[in-house]
Amino acid sequence: MIDRSSPEPRYPVRVVTSRTGLTADALRAWERRYGAVRPSRSAGRQRLYSEDDVARLMLLRRVTEAGHSISEVAGLELSALEALLEPLARDHSAVTSSAVDTVVADALDAAIRLDGAAVESVLRRGALALGGTTLVDRIVPNLMREVGDGWYAGTLHPAHEHVASASVRRVLDWSSAAYAAVPRAGRIVVATPEEELHELGASLAAAMAAEAGWGVVYLGPSLPVADVLRAAEADDVRAVALSAVYDGDGATVDRLLAVARHLPPQIPLFVGGAVTVTRSGVLEAEGVRVLPDMPALRAALHTLRAAAPNGRYDTRG
Repeated sequence: MIDRSSPEPRYPVRVVTSRTGLTADALRAWERRYGAVRPSRSAGRQRLYSEDDVARLMLLRRVTEAGHSISEVAGLELSALEALLEPLARDHSAVTSSAVDTVVADALDAAIRLDGAAVESVLRRGALALGGTTLVDRIVPNLMREVGDGWYAGTLHPAHEHVASASVRRVLDWSSAAYAAVPRAGRIVVATPEEELHELGASLAAAMAAEAGWGVVYLGPSLPVADVLRAAEADDVRAVALSAVYDGDGATVDRLLAVARHLPPQIPLFVGGAVTVTRSGVLEAEGVRVLPDMPALRAALHTLRAAAPNGRYDTRG
């Protein structure tokens, strides 16, 4: 496993251009004219970049795409670059409902045809046109709500839901891979509790956290309490997020409470999903942060990061 926290330069130009979306010419100009990053050199004089360099370049690309001149922002600290992007996250609500509705309708139509590739294509185009924040906050939730309503009404069948869910998971993985964690920003463990097999909420949380610059430890569905707690002990873990849809005999809430009671006090537990709607009082009484949607989780993570001096976390207690 690659240690992404290591500052050691190891990435050649071709890897950096692939991960950041910059052309080799733009990368060279940003280095030589503006000093955006200062790569090292291999024994063969090949330019090598560190994980910190890649994260910085990705932030710079997003900031310049938002309209800022590279000459004005090249020398800014990472925290200042992130601050410039905050209005973009707030402004995503200004995206017209009609644009979102069109993407959702086209994706739903593809799912009805059982065309998973078309579902993915529609969602990727929607994310590129409207932004990854809109994908996570509005497009995917609206699509899956439409699928669920159709299933409940009898107009859609399990095959349609499976095609839509599988396609959404692949697109969320694709979206998450486009972002590099901001150096030393902290990590979040994301999963569903044991016997909870519906992982859409967890997948959305993981994609949102990755977009926000967090390192994501995604553990998927049905994770026992002991394994959630063990993962929370990993280096730089700053938060745990669990998604739960069904409770049945109350065992799911009991598991969420067990996690909350045994986590270190400096690591909050964020939970979301249908279970939390009816049991929020019980959960919040134990210090669990019950969040209704992805914007609420995004805001909570922003607050958590802002509370750490210099954007760094000390999870040693």
